Amino acid sequence: MNKSSLLALLAAPLFPLFGAAADFTALRPCARANALGTAFTTVTDDACAVFYNPANLTTLADLEVRLETGRRLTPAAPEGEVSLAYVRPIPDAKDLVAGLGCYSIRQKGGSAADSMVFSMGSRTVIKYFQKPIFYGGSLKIMSLRSLEKSHLGLGAEGGVQLETNAGLKTALVLSNALFGLGKSLATITLGNSYRIKDTLLLADLRAQGSYSEIFMGAEQSLLNGLLQARAGKGLALGGGDYLALGLGINLLPWTIDLTWSLPWSGYNRNYGYYGVNAGYRFGSAGFSEKLVGNAAREAETLKAEISDLRTQRAGLESSIAAYRVNKSILETDLTMMQGRRREAENNIKELQVQALDARYTKEHPKPIKRYAPPPPPERWPKLHKAAPGETLRSIASKYYGNPNLWERIYQANEKNVSRGLPVEGALLTIPPPPPPEETK
Repeated sequence: MNKSSLLALLAAPLFPLFGAAADFTALRPCARANALGTAFTTVTDDACAVFYNPANLTTLADLEVRLETGRRLTPAAPEGEVSLAYVRPIPDAKDLVAGLGCYSIRQKGGSAADSMVFSMGSRTVIKYFQKPIFYGGSLKIMSLRSLEKSHLGLGAEGGVQLETNAGLKTALVLSNALFGLGKSLATITLGNSYRIKDTLLLADLRAQGSYSEIFMGAEQSLLNGLLQARAGKGLALGGGDYLALGLGINLLPWTIDLTWSLPWSGYNRNYGYYGVNAGYRFGSAGFSEKLVGNAAREAETLKAEISDLRTQRAGLESSIAAYRVNKSILETDLTMMQGRRREAENNIKELQVQALDARYTKEHPKPIKRYAPPPPPERWPKLHKAAPGETLRSIASKYYGNPNLWERIYQANEKNVSRGLPVEGALLTIPPPPPPEETK
């Protein structure tokens, strides 16, 4: 066993390899994307969108540069790769962002691949559609070289993405529509992602000719977004299943992504990938500033909610007070109505008695003298509801025919008299008039 084979064997437990990468066109750059199994068409706010879906470039508001280096250890020969992503919003052009991406692969033995994309992304809002629609396009150049032959391809890429109110993102991307490589590499990708609190779930269906495969990934934010743990199942070149794992460190304006893969069949298989990606976002607030800003916004939101609750409480208290006033008025009206009902029942009984007496008198007339029954005695005390403008003297005049008897009403209703006048709406008790000798 030579020295290089021994080193590869010792490195296998730490950096398991993921296939003999004979087809460079199937490889994808960026450590974060590889950690998610290359299910990256719906990922926003990342400069690596220049390689996967130019529609998402417009989600970046600041100039950003990302540099990646990685290594793929294969049975044939190790491969090294490097990528550069540069994204810049266009000055004085709303929602228009430009991007440049470079991706190079070198394999021991002379095989190599280089590609470059020039991308533009923007967004628009369609009437009656609440969420913006992102779209973008790229011009791509790819060079494939080996000891036997070389090819130069030129073509275009494009993508579109939309998001629902429920947080589901869907993207459709056409990539590698190139001419000059000797075969068609045109690929259509349908991507979907869904966020559940701090967890992002992704799945891409990629079709190239008659071949298609599903790529899946998941990302979990930790420590208020300081760390992101990632896992994905992606393309296995040259056979061999694997699980891609990754870790992101958010130290804005710096971001660092680490990725490696684990084969299902164990650490004794010599295929896999490991890489690191570092990015810098110019003009972006630092992680601590962003964390403080988020906390401040949450505090303001809580204050606004507390203020709304206090306003609602004041409204409820006002409604309760109005209800109590209305209840008191209704109880007073009910008491008066009950009194009138009892008075009406008594009057009906008296009328019935009078009707019986009248019938009896009619049927049994007295020949000499007809008896006229005395009028029914007037019932006291009576109830009276104070009306606006009434005085004790006017009420005494109404019931007694003598305004000077107002003191009799006052003595029976002192709690309902204020400043010498009856309280408006109060239910007054009218006592019987004094005997005639007391009025003299």
